[in-house]
Amino acid sequence: MGPTRDDPSATEFGCVPMLMVVDVQNGFLAPSCAHIVPVVADLVDRWLKTAAPVVFTRYFNYRGSPFERLLGWSRMLDAPDTDIVADLEHHTRDPRIHVLDKTSYTALTPQATTLITDLNVTDIYLAGIATDACIFKTAWDVFEAGLTPWVITDACTSNASKHPPQQVHESALLHMSRLLGAGQLISSCRALETISGRAA
Repeated sequence: MGPTRDDPSATEFGCVPMLMVVDVQNGFLAPSCAHIVPVVADLVDRWLKTAAPVVFTRYFNYRGSPFERLLGWSRMLDAPDTDIVADLEHHTRDPRIHVLDKTSYTALTPQATTLITDLNVTDIYLAGIATDACIFKTAWDVFEAGLTPWVITDACTSNASKHPPQQVHESALLHMSRLLGAGQLISSCRALETISGRAA
């Protein structure tokens, strides 16, 4: 699968957009993150009215993981931390939503790659937590896989605790703008323009 068009509102070239909601889980939902939940919920509701696929990812830590060994971080081992937040959890029972589990920063796991190939996805729209970690790594991996990443800036956030979260979020967006292309950072409104023509 090669690179796709530059304009996220253009669907006439056979673009198949996937919404990937990354790790919006109880254990990651710091106060700095709460504002994105209704934005993400609206994106999911609107995406589900089309034929475009939606993926939720859930991060699971484990004993002896690099996060524990190198960072001294041993959270996100089990429920309720690993559960999708309540405002989105009901979607996990929707057969149209693909729920994929992961144990690393990237959401572009082998399972996700298989799904992307099977569905002929060309463009991946990223929302969730955290801008400076899993969103950043996933966007980078999508770019390097020859797909087109779109980072929905008002639907992702940082949950940093040692530094100001908004500052970390903005720093991550700056780096992605430089490394992936400034045009790949878009608002939720612009992302929804992509699927407006696909509504049933």
